[in-house]
Amino acid sequence: MSSPSSNPAAAAGGKPTGRPRPPAYRDFVEFTDKWLLPLINVRLAEANRENTYTWCSQWWRHRPVSVRIAHLHNAFEASRRSQAGGAMSSYLLSHVDAHCKIILDAANGPMHRCTRTEHNPLDSLSADPMPLTRVKTKQTSTPTTPADEAVAAKPPPPPRYSHYSEFVQQWLLPVIAVRVTANSREGHNTWCRQWWRHHGVALRFAALHKCFEAACRAEDKTAMSSLFVRHIDPHMRLILDAAQGPLHRCSPQQHTELTGLPNSAIAPNWFGVPGAKTSIEHLGWGPDFRALTNSMATSGAES
Repeated sequence: MSSPSSNPAAAAGGKPTGRPRPPAYRDFVEFTDKWLLPLINVRLAEANRENTYTWCSQWWRHRPVSVRIAHLHNAFEASRRSQAGGAMSSYLLSHVDAHCKIILDAANGPMHRCTRTEHNPLDSLSADPMPLTRVKTKQTSTPTTPADEAVAAKPPPPPRYSHYSEFVQQWLLPVIAVRVTANSREGHNTWCRQWWRHHGVALRFAALHKCFEAACRAEDKTAMSSLFVRHIDPHMRLILDAAQGPLHRCSPQQHTELTGLPNSAIAPNWFGVPGAKTSIEHLGWGPDFRALTNSMATSGAES
């Protein structure tokens, strides 16, 4: 993001000569105390927890909360420096509101055991280590073009985590703390310590790892905050769904095998004769596809 400047040269499109705009708050603790908390005015529940909000005055003892707020601060400073007219509005809607929806959730969020006056710790999700037999290392290919050689001459910085299983164990799970239930399923979360035995879950975590590494390298200081609200939260909402999700037969203490959707063999020529160059939008579907393709060929000959 570009930084606003009162420098005349910058305003005229020239190269700015002044210093970058200093941060409004020296760290995320000061940002939280002076900007974020005064901004949030919601009704805090004491008894009923469903569809309500809660808060813990010792928020800093909740790693899943403090990590989000730290990245909220970075995103705030970047939005504040932006010259885009809608930058701060987008920040409030896409970052503050989205994070607070997770943080303040009194039913299932990371502080669901707390009240405004009482702190009750909640462990993050934990898991069994992925067996080494499941860890596949990538083989690097030899550059074959001058462009490849140029890229190879200046390799990108090494990833924070060499394999997605390390990312999940060391970074992702420690920043996820939710209410996990074993019996009631609707509207609740479940978890499986052997998450790596679920193909769909492992695939999503591998994709999250790539997003994480890209966000770490991004110049955009809102990238890590966006990682949470645009990727981690939607994926975890699906993964942890105790009623319909991929772990719905599991509990934190017990893994239950669950295969993907069943599949039947496709009837021969159902989507057209193999090798035919009929475009997809003109394909017939089912046994009558020949009638469609024949009528198209006839109309083409008449025209």
